Amino acid sequence: MANRTVAVVAVEKTFFNTDSDYDYFVPVNLVNDVHIGSKVKIPFGNANKLREGIVVKLYTAVYSGLKEIDSVIGNKPVLSEELVLLSLWLKDRCFCTTYDCLKQMLPRGFGRIKDSTYKMVELAVQKDENLPKLTSKQKLVVNLLADIGTAAVDEVCEFCSVGKTVLKNLEKYGVISFYDKEKYRNPYKNLETDMEKSEIHLSIQQDKAYSTFLKLMNNGGGTGLLFGVTGSGKTQVYMKLIDKALESGRDVIVMVPEIGLTSQVLDIFHKRYGDKVAVFHSGLSLGERNDEYKRVERGEAKIAVGTRSAAFAPFHNLGLIIMDEEQEHTYKSERTPRYHAKDVAAFRCKYNQALFLMISATPSLETYSNALNGKYTLCELTERYGEVSLPEVIIVDMKSEMKMKNHSPISSKLRELISETLDHNKQVILLINRRGYNTFIACNDCGHVITCPNCSISLTYHSYNNRLTCHYCGYSKSLDTSCPECSSNHVRYSGFGTQRIEDELESLFPAARILRMDADTTSAKFSHNKMFSAFSNHEYDILVGTQMVAKGLDFPDVALVGVVNVDNSLYDENYNSAERSFDLITQVVGRCGRRNERGRAVIQTINPYNDCIDFSAKQDYKSFFNNEIMLRKSLIYPPYCDIISVSFLGGEENTVALCAKAFLDILKELNSDGAQKLIVLGPSPAKIFKLNCQYRYRLSVKCRNSKNVRRMFNEILKRISKIKDYKDVSISVDLNPYNLN
Repeated sequence: MANRTVAVVAVEKTFFNTDSDYDYFVPVNLVNDVHIGSKVKIPFGNANKLREGIVVKLYTAVYSGLKEIDSVIGNKPVLSEELVLLSLWLKDRCFCTTYDCLKQMLPRGFGRIKDSTYKMVELAVQKDENLPKLTSKQKLVVNLLADIGTAAVDEVCEFCSVGKTVLKNLEKYGVISFYDKEKYRNPYKNLETDMEKSEIHLSIQQDKAYSTFLKLMNNGGGTGLLFGVTGSGKTQVYMKLIDKALESGRDVIVMVPEIGLTSQVLDIFHKRYGDKVAVFHSGLSLGERNDEYKRVERGEAKIAVGTRSAAFAPFHNLGLIIMDEEQEHTYKSERTPRYHAKDVAAFRCKYNQALFLMISATPSLETYSNALNGKYTLCELTERYGEVSLPEVIIVDMKSEMKMKNHSPISSKLRELISETLDHNKQVILLINRRGYNTFIACNDCGHVITCPNCSISLTYHSYNNRLTCHYCGYSKSLDTSCPECSSNHVRYSGFGTQRIEDELESLFPAARILRMDADTTSAKFSHNKMFSAFSNHEYDILVGTQMVAKGLDFPDVALVGVVNVDNSLYDENYNSAERSFDLITQVVGRCGRRNERGRAVIQTINPYNDCIDFSAKQDYKSFFNNEIMLRKSLIYPPYCDIISVSFLGGEENTVALCAKAFLDILKELNSDGAQKLIVLGPSPAKIFKLNCQYRYRLSVKCRNSKNVRRMFNEILKRISKIKDYKDVSISVDLNPYNLN
């Protein structure tokens, strides 16, 4: 029997327990049309209903009883071989189907969102042919098109001062013809550009880092860490590397952790590179995302700037991937597939022999440890660019404030410095990592805490609509003036968020112009851009916000920053809470004094002697690292292990708990010989035990991320899925999650 071509197809709407990708013969008439990355329709299941899938492998085999591919969708593959290989690699690490990974690499609505077009017109005859008798206006149109060849309908009508009826009559006579031309939906088309690139001047330290990474980029690629204090000019180094990558004809991806940072980065990039820049983030419409994707895939854009989804930009000749603020948790996806953009970038750079460069003033402990151990190339910038001094940091003990009868969230010292800063026509940034007005409402008589009926968390009071709201499920109710449990009127509102701070500032500084940035005020499209632009233009004096105001922003007139309550993040229950707090404080302190004047920063806390606060106030990352890494080693936490976290979610608490125990029992059985060294924590109720009427349990396993360990967890998932008692329990597995709550 003759060999035939077989396609391995990742099929949509398959479940993890049955997913193994499926083999189909390629019909002889489709052999030249089916490639790796092609989208196809295939008969699936006993009923042979047509489903969509994507080809991930091709091989030849002797004829057997395999089904055949029904048809090919589109005239070319939707994904390159590189991205298909990446999806297979991710599938093995993200505990999901291949199709889940493939779908992640395409913009939502891909293939279903229609192209945006506009009408074009051209001559259908030669100008010197025998034309019908034309009016003077019709002759104007013919003469114009004879000169320029083709133009948009609106352009012709405006230039010749004619209506569209004139053009329709010419079409009726067969003199001109209409056609549609694709128009890109570009949300940033009005940004200012300056294609005459200014020379980037580097200090001695910067130039050494640049030369080191350029050599790496030009000699087969690799992974590097550019570690520098805030304001040390890390951006100038990687911008010069981008220039070199583009000069050599290679493509570049630049990732930032927040949509809010995209606007400032885009201003820099559009001015320097114009329409070579494409943008990838969740704030775009479906049409805009699809068009930016197409510009990259067609080679019309050479730089992709965006959040973690930019890691999948479909470039064909990658030379450089930049990950700014590499320590940020937003690079880790919390939805299937639960990938980390850092792993995606490393895979793509290895495939393309490109440079993967991570940038940070506060690198994650894992990254800095790998750099010290020689796994990554490390370069350091220890001086602020232009020799600007680090800010003066003042730590305020809020217990002393309370003893002095100051119950305001704004300490007397912070109030004094705000007043002084405003008097000098400078600006202030205040960070409070909670939104809302009050974050905790309880009864003084019976102790009842007013919680969400759907979730096991307290409701937050929002003053703008006078309602209590759950920040997890969205439940909302009118404000309680009496306790719903005992009817007492002694209801206590405590804790404070961004709204309360805004009100307090308005009371203390009635002439100040205050801008609040949190999830409540930035939901509209491009709201981050507009707000940051307004603050940069000095339309506001004080910026109050959650952590979106702390990262990577550069406002020349900010002379004072304040961390209103550092304890919110410092005493979280996660093993990495100190690392998060150090990063947050260091970053927000670095927002001030970034020109020729030394800035000031105020950190408010109930524990002023905490080592983490002391290290961050001094911007002393290395001391913090040495202190924290010893603790991690003694407790066996990353980087001394990997963590696999298993979450169980369902509507019946007892069923969820039993499912979690069954998972543990199978894990013990499969590792009964102790071949894999595992430390198991749990199963136990999650920190937020109930979420949107669903009960949550969690089991965490400290281990080494190996093929055998991943295979064992895949086997457990498949076994559990076959137990009918647990069919309504949703199980998700996450490798090295950011949260263990």
